[in-house]
Amino acid sequence: MTPTLTIRPFRTPARGVARVPGSKSLTNRALIFAALAAGETRFTGALFSRDTRILIAALRELGFAVEADEAARTIRIEGQGGRIPRRTATLHVGNAGTAARFLTAFLALAPDGVYQLDGDEAMRARPMAGLLAALTGAGCRALAPDGSPATAFPFTLHTAGRLGELVVDASASSQLLSALLMALPLAAGASVRMSGSTVSEPFVAMTVRMCAQFGRPLVRDAAGRWSCPAPGPYAAPGAYAIEPDATAASYFIALPAVTGAGASVRVHGYADDGLQGDTAFARVAAACGADLAGEGAALRVRAWPAIRGGDFDFNAFSDTFLTLATVATLADGPTTIRGIAHTRKQETDRVLAMATELERLGQRVVPSAAELRADGGLSSLTIHPDRAALRRAAANGPVEIHTYEDHRMAMSFGVLGSFDLFGDGRPWIAIQDPGCTSKTFPDFFAALEALRAGFVRVAVDGGAASGKSSTSREVAAQLGLLHVDTGSHYRSLTAALLAAGAAPDRPESVERGLRDLGLGSRVVGSSSRLTLAGRLPEDEALRTPAVNAAVSLFAALPAVRSALLHYQRSQVDLARDQGFAGVIMEGRDIGSVVLPDAEVRVFLEADADARTRRRAAEGQADAVDARDRLDSTRKTAPLMCAAGAHRIDNTHQPLAAVVAEIVALVGAARR
Repeated sequence: MTPTLTIRPFRTPARGVARVPGSKSLTNRALIFAALAAGETRFTGALFSRDTRILIAALRELGFAVEADEAARTIRIEGQGGRIPRRTATLHVGNAGTAARFLTAFLALAPDGVYQLDGDEAMRARPMAGLLAALTGAGCRALAPDGSPATAFPFTLHTAGRLGELVVDASASSQLLSALLMALPLAAGASVRMSGSTVSEPFVAMTVRMCAQFGRPLVRDAAGRWSCPAPGPYAAPGAYAIEPDATAASYFIALPAVTGAGASVRVHGYADDGLQGDTAFARVAAACGADLAGEGAALRVRAWPAIRGGDFDFNAFSDTFLTLATVATLADGPTTIRGIAHTRKQETDRVLAMATELERLGQRVVPSAAELRADGGLSSLTIHPDRAALRRAAANGPVEIHTYEDHRMAMSFGVLGSFDLFGDGRPWIAIQDPGCTSKTFPDFFAALEALRAGFVRVAVDGGAASGKSSTSREVAAQLGLLHVDTGSHYRSLTAALLAAGAAPDRPESVERGLRDLGLGSRVVGSSSRLTLAGRLPEDEALRTPAVNAAVSLFAALPAVRSALLHYQRSQVDLARDQGFAGVIMEGRDIGSVVLPDAEVRVFLEADADARTRRRAAEGQADAVDARDRLDSTRKTAPLMCAAGAHRIDNTHQPLAAVVAEIVALVGAARR
């Protein structure tokens, strides 16, 4: 029996940091480029999902050396300069459209190769005819099991190792065109021209930009023909960073719309100027009422003041139309979604699937599911929202949503089910086959759940080199917390005071130096950094011998501690305002003075030898015992383990174990 996941509505606004995985489109393209390159490429931020694992397995089967570290999200591949090591292979592509199309064109570069390719039942119905016809014109033969010319999976591909002047009908999928463009530079004198138009143009633009990134720019002439002016193997870039998935980001852009006032979600790593066209969903969301703001390498989304209907063309970013279609059931008027004809031949007939499930929730959809079944040419949806009908449909318990083995159906309805329809937390949507999200976002429902947790404050204290910073940063990354390093605050003020000619034994010089410092904050990634007069202090300036020698002396002064106390406490409000799920603050008096009522208080300790070695490894030579004595004996806010704090000795514990212990403490505090 297919498992079912019941979605619990959010009773409180969604808050925190959404960390979406790497883009499937970019990961699979990058794998092909790297295999065709000369030399080694190492990817960071790579997606590990059903589809990318299929392509990795296929490349290994073809003789390429591919090393993958899923925990670190890295892939290393040794390119063969356009050579495919094995001339024969049997490959199964599952239902991975990118792997299926990209591999087919990739294999055409092998002279006298014979490759048997097949996929899942759903893949056998997906468009391949345009690509196979183009390759046939270049001397390849794609034969169905009965020996006839193949137009779809399964087929045996007999390759010729040349491309020539290719003409492709990519009207059914832009991937058919992208596949040929990626292979184009490896064949001197080759060109690619479309017959007619294609869909999802941004994905073609993504492919062309990546060709240039790997050293083989393409040009397009006035007749619409692509060619490579300097053909040859791609150049391995060494390191290549995969962007987070913009389509996956759409679910977290939509989530604040359904969880109410006070919601604030930061989508980590969102790049509006990146390679992915699906970032256009943010503009549609804004038109529908989303409160959006770019903040460095993140997109901050607050609760939508209203969900407005409208008329939108999704041709260029169609993977995200399902996100809007589900949210549209809560809008203030009808929503029309156009330009999605090609999505009827993806993982499933997405237009029909969406109409069918919305009708099961009592919504009126035009055209209806019955009309869509009768006419395969219909290519738009208009959703007429009716909340009363939603309540009637779920009156007797959660409505089970059929996902049709489509990951985007599961995730879109997962967002909708987060809406508190009845106002009492009663579940009203259940997702059949939630595991289908493994195609692109295996941890989607865990990521959704992480934004439900209540705001939490974590205080981490400890002596010099006790591991406060490394531990706190990792906990912040795992839990979506804002990281605040108060030690850097004291170092920043120490450096500024020394520059102003202040001395710890001259209180009047310190008070004079503290005036008009202009304390502020700048969020950098998941960390809050102190600014002075709007500028970030240089990290190198905070670790000089002079600062090391003076920081504890300045930190002991009541005037310095008073100047920072209010500022440090304000970081809690900053974390709330910026949409973090909480704050983790590290220092020497956090649990006792700055945040004495923090939900979780931790005191890290390690023996002096271990701490001295750690400091030396950082290139620092301060005497940890002497510094701790100064901090422990000062009259104002001395270093101490606050009553009730959890002591953790990390002398012999690895970082991961300490992080896991603190994460568990946070989980217990939230329950």
